[in-house]
Amino acid sequence: MEFKSHPNKKLIRHLKEVEDYASKFLKDNEQRIKTSLSIICKCHDFGKYTTYFQEHLFENYSGDLSNHGFISALFGGFVGLKVFGEDNYLPLILYSVILHHHGNLDDIYADLPNRLRFNRQSLKVELKIKLDAVDKQLDNMNENFQIIYSELEELGIHEYFKEFIKNRPYEEILRSLLKIAKLIERNKINKDKLYSTHQLLYSCLIDADKLSASQTPLPETKELTYSSLLEKYKRMFKKKTYGKLDEMRTDIFNRIQKNLVSSYEDNKYFSITAPTGSGKTLAGFYAAKKLRELLGGNRKIIYALPFTSIIDQNYSVITNLHEDNEDFKNNPSQYILKHHHLSDIDYRTEEKDYNIDASNLLLEGWKSSIIVTTFVQLFETLIGYRNKMLKKYHNLRGAVILLDELQTIDIRYWKLIDYVLKKCCEELDCRIITMTATKPIILKDSKELLDNYKDYFKKLNRVKLYFDDKEKTIDEFCNDFRSTIEDKSYLIICNTIGQSIEVYERLKDLDREVIYLSTNIIPKMRRKRIEKIKDIMDSKPIVVSTQVVEAGVDLDFDVVYRDLAPLDSIIQAAGRCNRNAEKKGEVKVIKLVKDDMLTGKYIYGSILLILTNEILKKGEFEESEFLTLIQTYFRKAIEKVNSTDESDKLIKWIENIKFGDIKSFSLIKNRPDYVDVYFEIDDFAKKLFQKYKDEVIGETDYKKRNKAILRLKPKLRDYIISLPVKFCKEFIDEKTFLRMPIEDKQRVYRDDIGFNRDKIDETIIF
Repeated sequence: MEFKSHPNKKLIRHLKEVEDYASKFLKDNEQRIKTSLSIICKCHDFGKYTTYFQEHLFENYSGDLSNHGFISALFGGFVGLKVFGEDNYLPLILYSVILHHHGNLDDIYADLPNRLRFNRQSLKVELKIKLDAVDKQLDNMNENFQIIYSELEELGIHEYFKEFIKNRPYEEILRSLLKIAKLIERNKINKDKLYSTHQLLYSCLIDADKLSASQTPLPETKELTYSSLLEKYKRMFKKKTYGKLDEMRTDIFNRIQKNLVSSYEDNKYFSITAPTGSGKTLAGFYAAKKLRELLGGNRKIIYALPFTSIIDQNYSVITNLHEDNEDFKNNPSQYILKHHHLSDIDYRTEEKDYNIDASNLLLEGWKSSIIVTTFVQLFETLIGYRNKMLKKYHNLRGAVILLDELQTIDIRYWKLIDYVLKKCCEELDCRIITMTATKPIILKDSKELLDNYKDYFKKLNRVKLYFDDKEKTIDEFCNDFRSTIEDKSYLIICNTIGQSIEVYERLKDLDREVIYLSTNIIPKMRRKRIEKIKDIMDSKPIVVSTQVVEAGVDLDFDVVYRDLAPLDSIIQAAGRCNRNAEKKGEVKVIKLVKDDMLTGKYIYGSILLILTNEILKKGEFEESEFLTLIQTYFRKAIEKVNSTDESDKLIKWIENIKFGDIKSFSLIKNRPDYVDVYFEIDDFAKKLFQKYKDEVIGETDYKKRNKAILRLKPKLRDYIISLPVKFCKEFIDEKTFLRMPIEDKQRVYRDDIGFNRDKIDETIIF
């Protein structure tokens, strides 16, 4: 009989391919890890050596006996115990990794007995059923013993198979694995690198398994040298007219590169603390490139940012540095990838035309030299349990990780992020460079590459911050604004969408262009609106917005109004004012109230607003004082906010590989009262939804359906807004999201503000 792993591939060939792929991922690791990975790869599909699975593959048999995960994990654990014994954690990791390689990770105890003293009959029902199935599967294998034995002999695990099928030592295996789990929990065993080893082996297996199954060849990653990119940098700024700010940017760039050369051997994490608008993006990227060159080896550069809204901008900056190179033009994906949940799925090289499935595998697996991605992608891989996210974990090994504005992460997780990043450096040989204008208390022992950063802050005189402690209603603020408006450009940043729309409605009739910007507008139009604002800045527009403009959006206003928010948000807002130091800008912090409550409390709660109010009560501050203000704020915020409990729990779960509990971690706050709504605002959106309906909703072949989802998802997202459930009762339910048909556009969606909340309110009884 010929055993297949997939309809077009022999099982023995697949097992060999998976080991070949995976060994390339960990070719320079320590021997015990390489041995573990070899066992995992050889055993992960052991359970496919049954006629039950072969019938499932070709005749759609779907009974429990065709399941191969548990028997494969049991066999892998058995081999692990024979090779490593019970006095370390590797056999348990082998069992866990194989068991979950087709799904997400779960609690290590989920498929182990409840106690050490047990027999088959006393086991929990689910486990007993699985062991009964293993008996039948091994009986089935016995009928083809010689064929299986011969193939496993090619892998060198044939004698383990012979002993396993003859003695069937299930109870001894499970008891030994439970002993190891209990030793881990009681700190009676060396847990050094337990979590990172588990994730590394799991990542290598699932990535290699998918590449082999899809017959996707590994592309070569490519890079341009630091020196060639530096030449491009010099050409870019050669013809630039230098003012004081340009001189400062050049000085900062050169100082960072110089300090990196002198300190890279003795440090693993670095920081760049520099004012907004001082060229951190380029200075940080070149520092990462230089560090990669100094360290040697095939290290990736991973540039992580807080929001998808600013990835395109930074990706374009880095891509532009490469565009003079002919090979880059033909093979861009081998040099740089942009990866987030809205990314187009298109892996491009001149040698091979990758289909949508292969492109998705290479994109999600970070198969490139430079990755521009989000904090969510990075940290939910570092602290993760999802199969989809963990494919790329092994590609973090040795990486130079560039983190832009790390302080935007919820303060509850600062201790956790600090712990995880240090573990990254210790156990995965990573290097970290953090970049910020508001230095937080994360990796506070970092080597500062801009060692005289305080001098640059003291020299700055671009803006002055004014704090008005008087509470105002929206009407009062708008009346004051109308009476004091000058021939300047204005940005008004509100805390809530509802509040921002109210302000816009009261100002839109002014005798100049008033533009609205928030996530109440579909993403496609939001991007166009930002470009429009840039184009008309000379006409002194007034922009009413929310926090969507605060991080990394390259806009520059004469005056910025910011409703009271945590101080780090206010400083970020100040970065949208007079960025190029053409003349003195003004940042005005106001306190808007609705129903006698600060609007900021709806978003931020009370503690951080009270703290910010206390720090700003002096009333006026020069930009040179911002660094002192923010350092005071972060220090007091740590004291006032109970920021360690959540982190401490997660750190404990990580140390004990409790993936069932790790599931609670997410950088994106869960908003169960929000739903996605697709807005058919134009003919393209209508045709796109019809395509989705035909190729996804109406498709019964799951493979074709998944391909269509991958292809259409980024385009669909351009028309989706997340809205509170209370607004959505009359939209059409399309299962994965709600839909506003184009016929409702005039009533439900306005070109200026996006979703028309007032009109929906009129039609719904609450």
